[in-house]
Amino acid sequence: MEEKKEEKGEVINNENERGEGMSGFFIDKRSLWLMAGGALGALAVIGIGRLSKKMRPAAVGVTKEGIAFKEWLITNYEKVKEDIEDIVAEAKHVQLKDLEAEAETEKKEQDLLKKVEQMVEMALWQRSKKEEA
Repeated sequence: MEEKKEEKGEVINNENERGEGMSGFFIDKRSLWLMAGGALGALAVIGIGRLSKKMRPAAVGVTKEGIAFKEWLITNYEKVKEDIEDIVAEAKHVQLKDLEAEAETEKKEQDLLKKVEQMVEMALWQRSKKEEA
């Protein structure tokens, strides 16, 4: 009487060391953890109920400080966000100016090269004209 179960790709035999089938109700590890968590949760609820009268002023104070911290954090976040946006905008402006200056320099270089080319062609033309004569 061999009973096999397949669980997560593994075959598990329900037999003990002597080869006899095991019978009865067995709880796996996952179920034990689930039951333990539920028990701890129930104890926590009971404990909070008893301590709530004593701990209420402290809980209110902690919550108030948490809200103040959240508002401080949001305010500082907004300031930092604005600073970063300003820095990015300024960097884009500087990059655009640099690109414009580079384009202007390149245009001047092209104009200068054209003038030099024209002068060389003119000099070669004049030299060839002198050699013909």
